[in-house]
Amino acid sequence: MKKLFLLITLIFVSMKIFSQERITVPVKFPTEYGKFTFELGSKIVIELKDLGNDKYDYRVLSIEPFDGYYSMDKREKLFSAEIKANTVELFFMGAFYNEGKDDKDWKTLLNLRNNLDIPITFKADIKYYYSDIFENTSIAGAFPNASGNEIWAHKIDYITLYDFEKIKRK
Repeated sequence: MKKLFLLITLIFVSMKIFSQERITVPVKFPTEYGKFTFELGSKIVIELKDLGNDKYDYRVLSIEPFDGYYSMDKREKLFSAEIKANTVELFFMGAFYNEGKDDKDWKTLLNLRNNLDIPITFKADIKYYYSDIFENTSIAGAFPNASGNEIWAHKIDYITLYDFEKIKRK
């Protein structure tokens, strides 16, 4: 099953099938502030800038390839010991339960750590491997100095992040 998941990943990432006119996967760092798309198998560090009214813009400080898959059972530590203020660290990768024995055990994972002093939320559009259209997806948000996971049941080729905001208390 792991080999099948890897084969599907390689085929679709290499084909880069998508419907957006422009995919903005950064290649020079740091980027200008904006809205960016990231490929599956990436370790990403972004820096947020306060725009006022509890809204934030971001730029990408770095992207590194992340080879391999994350075991949801082992819960390996991925984040660096050194925390840089005003950043969010993200791992966008394939993951599995139960040693990946069955197709249903394979997932797509966005594992993130919020290095800000405030809780944040953001929006995300995803492109599944079987579609050429980006779809909006729900995001739970992240608390200060905490890590969190977003998990999808199907393989996702790309994710676009945007509209970062402070989570407001009611």
